[in-house]
Amino acid sequence: MDTRCIKIEKGIHRAGCIMISPQRFIQNGFIKAENWIIQETGEKKHYDSSIVTDHGPGVIIPALINAHTHLELSRLKGEIAFDQGFQNWVRELLWRRQAYSLEELENGAESGIKELMDSGSGAVGDISTLGLTWNILCRSGLAGVWFREYLGTQTFQDLMPGKHGNLSASLAGHAPHTTSPALLKSLSLTAQSKGSPFSIHLAESTDEIEFLATGKGPWADFLGERNIDFSDWGLPAKTPVKYLDSIGILNKNTLLVHLIHSRKQDFEIIKQRGAKVCICPRSNYNLHKQLPDLEQMLKHGIKPCLGTDSLAGTESLSMFDEMAYTGKNYPNINPGTIIEMAAVNGAKALGLSQKFGTLEPGKSAVFIYLPLTARKNSDLLEKIIYESSI
Repeated sequence: MDTRCIKIEKGIHRAGCIMISPQRFIQNGFIKAENWIIQETGEKKHYDSSIVTDHGPGVIIPALINAHTHLELSRLKGEIAFDQGFQNWVRELLWRRQAYSLEELENGAESGIKELMDSGSGAVGDISTLGLTWNILCRSGLAGVWFREYLGTQTFQDLMPGKHGNLSASLAGHAPHTTSPALLKSLSLTAQSKGSPFSIHLAESTDEIEFLATGKGPWADFLGERNIDFSDWGLPAKTPVKYLDSIGILNKNTLLVHLIHSRKQDFEIIKQRGAKVCICPRSNYNLHKQLPDLEQMLKHGIKPCLGTDSLAGTESLSMFDEMAYTGKNYPNINPGTIIEMAAVNGAKALGLSQKFGTLEPGKSAVFIYLPLTARKNSDLLEKIIYESSI
């Protein structure tokens, strides 16, 4: 099934159904655009057929948003086993990434971007440790946020590139068990001063939990091997979420990624601070054989978004694949909620909700046409999730 995004500068586009959002559908509807912006949506009018692009009886939906991935790791697709433990996976990733030239990694990133766009993503949250993907993303036309990631005790200099269309640059700390609290604070404050989201991996592995709780264990040994001094990091801490809260970087601009090992008290803190959450279920299960507690997040009023993580840890960058996996592994979650995670919530998490997430007037004229039909909206939502993955 062709799931590529359609971008229109101007014109009228019709389909059997327009999904403005998972809660609002227009039957026999149209989208009118001018200067790449949606001007009007509604039921079919008697426009001259010569100026209407009729996509067919199926459904037009908003572009999807892959809120967390690592495009510069795309060259490693299929090269690292998922079942050797997380620490071994990290070691293998670092070794293999170092074995490739920068040009090879850039070529891999370009292939990853093509895969993103061919599978319906109109925007992305890309984590770049090496700083390789900004120019590539600018050339692609994708919207989103490019996060320059730091770890260890690196010296941080605010050298973020400027905005390029609907693509902006921001900052990320790798994780609380790999990045000093002083650096995390500096990164978070800089991103916050620019009104940009700040991304961080959190509560992802048992090694992280043990290290933060004790200051010891396999991860402490691993950091020691890489000459990272963590003696002044303020450990131990009760949980990763409480640790971030204690150093003052849990706020409405913070995007917390994974949260496999977070529970009720953590979710209460996240909700109080207004932080955003992104989960990557396929990668989480591949690398950790565990899934985050999505149902408990939703019960606490948290509205997570979805990401695929990197091709070093999952099979594809398709958000349709991610939605299908999420639906199958969380059968009590409404299909509309899952689609909302992949569009509306992703737009909010990346600060793109004025342009993406829904097909309302004023938003970017970027959408996907799917040749799917159903008598009930609820049935159509299920088809979008389960019949569109590659």
